[in-house]
Amino acid sequence: MNLLEPGFPFWIVPLTMGIYLGFWIYALINLLRADFKDSHQKLVWMLLLIFVPVIGTFLYLSMARTMKKRRRFDPDFSNQKNDFSKYE
Repeated sequence: MNLLEPGFPFWIVPLTMGIYLGFWIYALINLLRADFKDSHQKLVWMLLLIFVPVIGTFLYLSMARTMKKRRRFDPDFSNQKNDFSKYE
């Protein structure tokens, strides 16, 4: 298929670029908010996303989940007062 052929649907190129840009922005925001097990991993992923964006985006989205610290739900209710008299 020739890209300069009159029958080529030109809307495919901006659509593909828009979808990729969405993945890249999501990966970048996810990277900035994440806590990694090793302190240098965030820098390495940031450099990879910036300098090799096409490969780096999909590598980050597929591999970085195993390298992040797991968040645990651990609420601390020990400092709350047990004063239920105002509800009676």
